[in-house]
Amino acid sequence: MQEEASATSVVAQPVEQEAADEQAAAEPQSVPAVQSETVQEAQPEPPQQTAPSPEPASQPEAAEFAEQSDQQEQGEPTAPADGSDEPDQAEAEPLPLDESSLSHDVLTQGEAFSLTVSSADASAVAATISSRSWNLIEVGDGVWWGIVPVARDAATGSTEIAIDLYGEGGAWLRSLGASIIVLANAAPLEEVVLGGTGISADPAEVQRDHDVRFVEHVAVSGPAMWEGAWMLPVEGEVTGVFGAQRSYDGVLSDSWHHGHDIAANHGDPIVAPAAATVAWTGELVIHGIGVILDHGAGVYSGYWHMSLIAVREGMTLEAGDWIGNIGTTGLSTGPHLHWEVIVQGVDVDPLQWLGIDHPPLPITVSEPQ
Repeated sequence: MQEEASATSVVAQPVEQEAADEQAAAEPQSVPAVQSETVQEAQPEPPQQTAPSPEPASQPEAAEFAEQSDQQEQGEPTAPADGSDEPDQAEAEPLPLDESSLSHDVLTQGEAFSLTVSSADASAVAATISSRSWNLIEVGDGVWWGIVPVARDAATGSTEIAIDLYGEGGAWLRSLGASIIVLANAAPLEEVVLGGTGISADPAEVQRDHDVRFVEHVAVSGPAMWEGAWMLPVEGEVTGVFGAQRSYDGVLSDSWHHGHDIAANHGDPIVAPAAATVAWTGELVIHGIGVILDHGAGVYSGYWHMSLIAVREGMTLEAGDWIGNIGTTGLSTGPHLHWEVIVQGVDVDPLQWLGIDHPPLPITVSEPQ
């Protein structure tokens, strides 16, 4: 069993410590059909803020590594005070048709979904859940699409999504509404015995370990590069699952595991699970030698504790291309891969992207005839 040892740690929203003891991945299931829902346009008034932008941030705490996103306040619309009567139907200009659809509307904490919005006059579209916003990209004439993550610690039950449309220059146009049902993540408790394993880490290096993964690589660089379900980056024994709570030497942590751990032989090759551009390569104090891939649409994946990096920043990869080898660098007690998927700064379950449970796949958009 491989596990990552503890050290001076930093907390922020999803918490991170690599250590390992895990259950096997589920059998693949079929991908359900896209569920669409037309959303009636609300009649809100202009907000106090114009354009949202996701800003994940972190703050130190004692115990483990986590990631906390900054929350953005949504301004309340204020009614136009011109006192004028509603215009004649003959004089009124028809509003553009706004419609939104979700890839699925029942999710588990730590999963992601794709959101499609059709609008004839929007120049930017953002989706907001619980004061956190994600940018959509235009994938066709008047069609906006994006991946929206549901955080591991998101509230369960019915959850509202505010979809804000912006015009030229960032002027707010109107809001749409949709909703999803969020189920609790049932990841198990993992009991990790470190036996005093670990090193003292410089808090600045621990903070950098966090920021490289959750703050510096969050931008939506372009459209989605992948097609279909992803592949496993390496075959091996599952030793740590996403979202698991952990106890370290009998002390229960308030954090969860950010990624999916796979134990393999030292030197085994690791491959890209989907098409991507190499965004970063290097070494961090906790996660050791690693690679971050940019898959487009704000989706990034990380590969850690490697012994060898076989790619350079800026390289374009296809699914199955070699990116490096299994190792045990950083705080690790044995050779394994810690695999992360992070959507605009929020970690999600990598297994969802394998097609096991309705992955948030890109849509095919046909331009209007």
